[in-house]
Amino acid sequence: MSYTNKLFKLNYIAACVMLLSPLAMANVAEDTVDEHIEITGKKYRLAFPTLPEAKAELRSVAGGTNLIELNKLPARQATLQDALGFEAGVMMQSFFGGNDQPRLNVRGSGVQSNPVNRGVQLLYDGLPINASDGSFVIGFLDPKSAEMISVYRGANGLRYGATTLGGAINLMSRNGTSSPSMVRFEYGSDNRLGANLQLGGHDGKLDYFTSISADEYDGYRHHSMSERKSFASNVGYQLTRNIYNRTYFNLSDNFFEIPFVVPKATALEDPKLVIGDGNSPIDSLLNVYNRKPHRDSKQVRVANKTRISNDSTLHEFGVFFQNIDDTFTDPLSHYVTDGQDYGLEYAYTTSLEALSAQDNILVSVSLNQSDMTRDNYANNPQNGERMQQFGSADLTASNTILAMQWQAEMTDNWKLTLAGQWVNSVRDITDNLTAVLNQDKSYTNFNPKLGLSYQPSEQLRFFANISKTAEAPTFWELISTSVSPKAPQMASIKVNDLKVQSSTTIEFGTTGTTEYIDWDLSLYRTDIDDELISIVSDFAVNGSTDNYEAGTIHQGIELELTSTFTKNWLGSGTQIASKLVYNYSDFYFDGGKYKNNQIAGIPEHLVQMEISFTTDNGLYIAPNIRWQPEDAPVDHANTQFQDDHLLVGLKISYQIND
Repeated sequence: MSYTNKLFKLNYIAACVMLLSPLAMANVAEDTVDEHIEITGKKYRLAFPTLPEAKAELRSVAGGTNLIELNKLPARQATLQDALGFEAGVMMQSFFGGNDQPRLNVRGSGVQSNPVNRGVQLLYDGLPINASDGSFVIGFLDPKSAEMISVYRGANGLRYGATTLGGAINLMSRNGTSSPSMVRFEYGSDNRLGANLQLGGHDGKLDYFTSISADEYDGYRHHSMSERKSFASNVGYQLTRNIYNRTYFNLSDNFFEIPFVVPKATALEDPKLVIGDGNSPIDSLLNVYNRKPHRDSKQVRVANKTRISNDSTLHEFGVFFQNIDDTFTDPLSHYVTDGQDYGLEYAYTTSLEALSAQDNILVSVSLNQSDMTRDNYANNPQNGERMQQFGSADLTASNTILAMQWQAEMTDNWKLTLAGQWVNSVRDITDNLTAVLNQDKSYTNFNPKLGLSYQPSEQLRFFANISKTAEAPTFWELISTSVSPKAPQMASIKVNDLKVQSSTTIEFGTTGTTEYIDWDLSLYRTDIDDELISIVSDFAVNGSTDNYEAGTIHQGIELELTSTFTKNWLGSGTQIASKLVYNYSDFYFDGGKYKNNQIAGIPEHLVQMEISFTTDNGLYIAPNIRWQPEDAPVDHANTQFQDDHLLVGLKISYQIND
């Protein structure tokens, strides 16, 4: 990338801000009403966030955030992609459309991980879903059991102990006080079936909620069947007028076949084909029908949260335990993982008048640990069964995270945020077969953040921040395998000596609302040292991860515009609304072997738009587009590309009654 091109991209970002900011300020109406609900005079808070509380928390962040209300998504809610695939700053890329593992990427986080399992801290009700090494199985998440989802992009996720480049995504469960009993059925192409039963209610100080879901899909491509069964339940109880407790229980059983990759020419000829449908040498060598790549994962999770609150303080205690049984089989090998994750969290929040007119102080401590055993077997090319075991390791990961945040209202319009996070991460490997690969690693880092927010009116807000993150590698990156398609008996395993991936981000943006349009705009630039970059070969199976020491740059624009044109079109009671999301992702190598090349995997420009028509008798129709206007590189050498494309979709739903 030439200096001229870099300068053009920086000017492009600056021009967008210059064009949008005056437009936003010029359209702020004096008589508009902000939908945000401030929480004032509420002495006692429940053991779960209410919608107004979640809005207030996100609005206090001097950075990019999202709030997704699941009740406002009338169409399909089968996967996390259905819930997050149309949000500013959140990139969801389908693996093959089932209950599988779509690529989740926020600001370039974890884009190099395979399987996609790193870079974002995922949480249920503020407690981690990730294993302590940072990895996760994204297929466990069932949006139907959640009431809302909060997204803290980048270092804005400090509140939840996120040390990742992508920040934190928190799914907040439905409960008996806000979610009535209901039943839901879904049907789609290729025998896509979904069923969900929800039972909820409350009686005095007790409330309860249960969700049972089943999803099945034959798959569009050959060898792409998937199925998932989920059970989620929670019980809340008010012990005293200021003490609430809630217990959560989750079960998930997720299975999917992996159709795997094909040459680009094959995909364009017939997108349903897999390797094994033809007569070429590759079809014989890597026949998917014989090797049977798939993933079979089960999770049992128990968690408990307690809130103790009064006029100005809030104490939150949380504990969790989860057991994961995961078998991940690619065409060349089997990874069999049995793991237990457990941890606790304490957070103290208080409001007082000390150094400013209103000081808000947060102090939190998070402790978590994972104990896993991972066994590696070669995959039999004839029938997909396990051959010889060539690796076995006990894996222990733990994190100690201490965080403090001070928010001060310097004036009626200006708010200052100072925050810091001390993190110690342990990654220990015990080789059960030869003891040759034993490795004990410990990473200690401090992540500061400075934020500033300016709010000239209830309808308009500007923010800026500078922050740092440090992300330790997962065991998927610390341990790599090599299996020859022609000689699986020669399979081997090695441990990579990896450093922490660290980054510094500068971000600024604005949010606001007028009579007709709402906007959310963030611009960011992240300088990354030692980014964890994976290089793969043999049809994206064999590979290893290393720190790219020459430096990388992630910069971009996250823009969301929503508008309601009319609430009574032509006197028919039809509401017409629109939503536009634009993500500009300029991720490139700053030096080294791939200097000035784009980092593979993420399109530079992505535009999504939807226009919805909602009638007063419950009919919802929403045509939509997803447009990638330029080719996107799929290798770091930038020699192979995904073609530019336009996807056109249509969502229709009908609500019979309440």
